[in-house]
Amino acid sequence: MTSNQPLRLLELYSGIGGMHVSAKESGIQFQVVGSCEINPTALQVYSHNFSSSIPKPVNIMGFSTQDLDKLSPDLLMMSPPCQPFTRQGLKRDLDDERTSSFIHFLKLLQECRNPPKYILLENVSGFETSRTRELLLETLQKCNYSWQEFLISPLQLGVPNSRLRYYLLARLKPLQFCFEISDQVKSVFPVCTCVRTSDYKMNSQSQCENCSCPVLASVSKLLYKHHFNNLSNTEPITDKLLTDSECNFKTLESNINLSCSELVSPLEKYLVENIEIDNFLLKDKTLTRYGMLLDIVNASSKRSCCFTKGYSHFVEGTGSVLQHNLDVDVDVTFEEANKFEKDDPKRLELLQKLELRYFTPQEVANLMCFPSWYKLPTEITNKQCYRVLGNSINILAVTSLLLILLH
Repeated sequence: MTSNQPLRLLELYSGIGGMHVSAKESGIQFQVVGSCEINPTALQVYSHNFSSSIPKPVNIMGFSTQDLDKLSPDLLMMSPPCQPFTRQGLKRDLDDERTSSFIHFLKLLQECRNPPKYILLENVSGFETSRTRELLLETLQKCNYSWQEFLISPLQLGVPNSRLRYYLLARLKPLQFCFEISDQVKSVFPVCTCVRTSDYKMNSQSQCENCSCPVLASVSKLLYKHHFNNLSNTEPITDKLLTDSECNFKTLESNINLSCSELVSPLEKYLVENIEIDNFLLKDKTLTRYGMLLDIVNASSKRSCCFTKGYSHFVEGTGSVLQHNLDVDVDVTFEEANKFEKDDPKRLELLQKLELRYFTPQEVANLMCFPSWYKLPTEITNKQCYRVLGNSINILAVTSLLLILLH
């Protein structure tokens, strides 16, 4: 393949098209040669945004070696079913039938004539200790790949959302990575993730004076774009910086050097203005029964919990809720409310004053770094949106890793 030819991308378990979005956001030239998904809602959202490359509603179990050879992908991106490995699930691993399609594909990978040159895989934290992961690494070894594993959260890129995920990058030998690989699962990015105050050109071999990591211009530009260009309001980060800094890191006026992970933006930059708040307020029953289990944040918070597919349906461990009324102190309110029994109307009255609401689907998408051009169809319900978003990926994290993989 010559450098001016687009990469042939095969997207498995495509969901709502997160991997496709990441490829597009990376700026690489690519052609989707195959995309597979069986969830009807996910297919609807995907086709709404990518009408020219609608995934085939087929099970990967129906794939053959001949099919894979015919597609001849250069780049394979996938996010296999995570339920067999989640902390809230049964963790049946290889014994879970939802793993069968992935096992099947690993067999195909060993048999195909022209395996993909690049592989990017995403899954939940916990996959790294699974037997399925061991099978994956054994397959990559047999197929002559080199690889690196990561456990990465968007917080490390300055996004106020905890979504720790397992990632694997693999290159077909003799292709080499732009960083030194190891057998350990890395918990940091292998290149500089500090954001510059000015978008100046740098030698690709340059090293960041702050984090001592190699500077990859494409990743630096991506992070700069996210933190400065994509958000309409004035960045609070900008006010802290010395303008026209000549170094590839953030410099505070106190001369303390901080990386992107230490300069997380507040949630307000990801919120939607003028929403119909009544549509997202927590129900009275949820407030009275489960109020103490809620993870409550507000617009100035610089964190939020991982949003799962059960958001708005289940309470514990599915994502944060937002305090809309900031005139009321949340700690004082709960202290007063706890003086009353759960079924006491006075307790409910106190909690209602907080105006606790769910993040809207669009706000969840914003925190997962979906770009402004990506739209959720108006025909699907909020519950459906939460479910498919909960199964999707963080675009900024995956795009950054994709650029690292392909460099």
